[in-house]
Amino acid sequence: MTNRKTKSVYQPLTLNTKQLTSIQMDHQEIKTYSLAERSDFSPDFSIKRMEEAYSVASVRKPMPHRHDYYAIYYIIEGTGKHTVDFTEYEIEGRQLYFLLPGQMHKLEFASEPKGFIVSYSEHFLISNAIPDHLINDIYLFNDYGQSPPLPIHESSAAVYQNLFEQMELFSASLEKYTHDAVGALVKLLLIQSNNHCSLKKEENPQLLETTNHLLRSFKQLLNKHYVEHHMVNDYADMLAVTPDYLNKTVKSITGKSAKDHIQSKLITEAKRWLLFTNQSNKELAFSLGFEESAHFNNFFKKNTGMTPTEFKTTALQS
Repeated sequence: MTNRKTKSVYQPLTLNTKQLTSIQMDHQEIKTYSLAERSDFSPDFSIKRMEEAYSVASVRKPMPHRHDYYAIYYIIEGTGKHTVDFTEYEIEGRQLYFLLPGQMHKLEFASEPKGFIVSYSEHFLISNAIPDHLINDIYLFNDYGQSPPLPIHESSAAVYQNLFEQMELFSASLEKYTHDAVGALVKLLLIQSNNHCSLKKEENPQLLETTNHLLRSFKQLLNKHYVEHHMVNDYADMLAVTPDYLNKTVKSITGKSAKDHIQSKLITEAKRWLLFTNQSNKELAFSLGFEESAHFNNFFKKNTGMTPTEFKTTALQS
């Protein structure tokens, strides 16, 4: 394995350690739920009322967990906090959260919630011809860095309410083509949410589509190659653009450069491995593509202010 020269690639990133340690994350306590455990309608789809799934009066303490499926949380009413991976978000007003398989999260409500939880599998997307870009679009699903909620304004509330209620209605039906109807509604929900997303640019539509395509392609490559490729140059070569163009284009849409996304992906994956496995720092460094554990330790501390061991100890003690 070639040396990625990680020390010279990354810039310092200031992280809020309170956000990183806001939940207890002992890897032995992190449960992964399958869709089969959650769905009576289909092994590939489920919709539930939030007031049934979450109750402030429940004696059960909310615990961080993961899913092996996609999940959309539509919070209509309720207050509290939602921790996704290592970032905490305040629950206020109508919000949509989009979670990818494998993401860790924990919902803590201070008041009784109302809303919907929609869950579906990869097979559901394929069988309903839901295009990849509706999932891979940077605006909605983020499997590293931050996954902020999409606020739903009053003017759009009725549209979303109708979509979720129609899903609920069809999922309870035994009539022919019910599954097709549910698939069409999920696709419509994703389209509506992409269009509703506040990260819009008043640019030439053709130019915007080109830059969005580059961003999606970069994200796909990063998710696939983050272990073996740590340099912006590597991704620029695969995308047939210059490193400077890739950095500027990604930053113009997301506010973060391609270099920032690479380091964010590595840091998030490192935290997951630290908390979900018993690997040593040396083993983890190798798993993430670092030839020397010292290089990995320096990279981690430079971006979090803590060594990997300090991060794990602090998180488990909180």
